[in-house]
Amino acid sequence: MESDEPRLLGNAGILSLFDLTGQVAIVTGGHSGLGRVMAETLAELGSAVAVAARREDACIEAAEALVAQHGVQAIGVRADVAEEADVDALVATVSRSLGTPTIVVNAAATFWAGRPEDVPLDKGWKRVLDVNVTGAFQLCRAVAARLLDEQRTGSIINVASSGGLMSFMPEAGSTISYTTSKGALIKLTQDLAAAWAANGIRVNALAPGSMAAGMMDTVPEDRLRLMVSTIPMGRRGRADELRGATAFLASEASSYVTGATLVVDGGQTIV
Repeated sequence: MESDEPRLLGNAGILSLFDLTGQVAIVTGGHSGLGRVMAETLAELGSAVAVAARREDACIEAAEALVAQHGVQAIGVRADVAEEADVDALVATVSRSLGTPTIVVNAAATFWAGRPEDVPLDKGWKRVLDVNVTGAFQLCRAVAARLLDEQRTGSIINVASSGGLMSFMPEAGSTISYTTSKGALIKLTQDLAAAWAANGIRVNALAPGSMAAGMMDTVPEDRLRLMVSTIPMGRRGRADELRGATAFLASEASSYVTGATLVVDGGQTIV
């Protein structure tokens, strides 16, 4: 049984806790937006990285940039996380090319904007939940099965949203299927964390607020101003402000953290 005594870091110091050398990460949605920032963070800390999304060319480009900038192994893989066969193929490809994945970042997401009464069931509701929730579950399950079989530890980061913890004003626009999916993803994170905690597989959620990247780039300026007016820090977040949270949750720095939701939102959810 592992000792509960404090672990002595010796000459390595606190920074050694963030070293991801020898780790293998899968980052869905890692070709752009917040997912790309998170993939870059993991690569900078030494992890091999597989970038996965539906656009194979964009994934390959992002992976090549990681190799050039950080000197790590990286590959781009086409995968639609809503499709079980794609997820299974993704995990098999990564395991064969880079090794067993030990870090997962579920950053792939889609959304539909519109009033609840106008949301189409297939594209506006089912597709959003299929990608944002079912897709994340499928990848968590596929990777955890390998880690459990090999008796290895790992870290899973599900990218949720402040929208999963609060309701937005109607004037800011309705994205009910998106916020519902992110709330479900937070609950999924808690249940998976409970299921796998004894096996050393940590599962946490990262909940960004209004960030100047990704899907937020499509929001009209008037609605952005309204959103910013509800943020105590008075501004949108920068994409690079997820780097520290990503490094923490992916690494040994958070070795006693599981089932948590780390909110990075400038205080938006506290008001």
